[in-house]
Amino acid sequence: MDYFQFLDYPASLYDTICPLDNVDRANHLPQNKPAPIPVAKPVLPVIKMNSTFLECTDVHFSSKGFGTSFCILLLIITLCFPLIGVGFIVDKGLSIGLFLLTVLLALFSKLLTSFIIKLLKIESFNYTHYPMRFNRKTRMVHIFLEWQYGKILSIPWDDIYFTYRQNWFTSHLIVPVGGSPLSTCTQTTNSIVAGYQLSKDRKTILQTFALMSGTTGNKEEHFLQWEFVRQYMEGDDEKVAELAGMVDRVSNVAERRETFWGSFRQLFGNLSENERVYLGVLAFPITIPFFIFGAIGRQIAMWTSKIPRWPDEIEATCQVSPDDPNLRDDKHLAPYGTAQRPDVSRYAGR
Repeated sequence: MDYFQFLDYPASLYDTICPLDNVDRANHLPQNKPAPIPVAKPVLPVIKMNSTFLECTDVHFSSKGFGTSFCILLLIITLCFPLIGVGFIVDKGLSIGLFLLTVLLALFSKLLTSFIIKLLKIESFNYTHYPMRFNRKTRMVHIFLEWQYGKILSIPWDDIYFTYRQNWFTSHLIVPVGGSPLSTCTQTTNSIVAGYQLSKDRKTILQTFALMSGTTGNKEEHFLQWEFVRQYMEGDDEKVAELAGMVDRVSNVAERRETFWGSFRQLFGNLSENERVYLGVLAFPITIPFFIFGAIGRQIAMWTSKIPRWPDEIEATCQVSPDDPNLRDDKHLAPYGTAQRPDVSRYAGR
């Protein structure tokens, strides 16, 4: 996560008003047409899946925790700054110079603490995750919007304008609703499968959510996730059954918070298989403490945040039959190891 993009918390840079540009149009991902890589795979953690709706976590869920750990470490160090001046006074005696030094250190500590707390609130003291729910029966999409506490966007699937963007934060002039344009966007290598809520004339972006986000080097994963969602919403019952067969694990976070082991496994699971072999085995003394460090922060973020709850009117449209053959949750999964692993090598370079 690029923390310096979001220092205007709690306003979200996804809450934007800006024109739909030529890149958005060139990289448009129509709901009724396959992507350049027309292969489906659940990349984002699935929370629930059935014949009525598909629910996934937000794009930052998998990496959540490291930011909190670093913020708390910096906070502890910052709060110790005034003690430096106090230590000099105890050692050398009170003087005007040492007194002024202590006051300056205390003021600097206060300013830096405010800045760190602002960063800390990106992951903590908010929601444990920001789910996205795709209802194929009502053809509605419901999204808990990130960094907009409690705000839910409900929009018809067919009205959303999806597109693939590279360096998304530097491609738009970001204008928070009710605010001034932000002219200092950090250059990033992030790319995003963005869903836009457009104005009635279909020329202006009113709201944005990320269906998939990551580095530009992981373009294949963006299209795999997009196709998984697109085929679920556009496909027939046979296609939904095929997609459900790919889900042999879920993130059981809808009703409870993660355990420490669950947090560690989620962070470690972000590595590729080759990275797990090298970093998890050969570099074990370095990487395991690093992931434990991140898991501690993830636990703090989870236990200081609320579990998101869908309003009753949304739940009423998402009723599921108990004998649904496509039901996937923590009690109903495809046999582990049977999930399809699509080969995307023939699509390299698209």
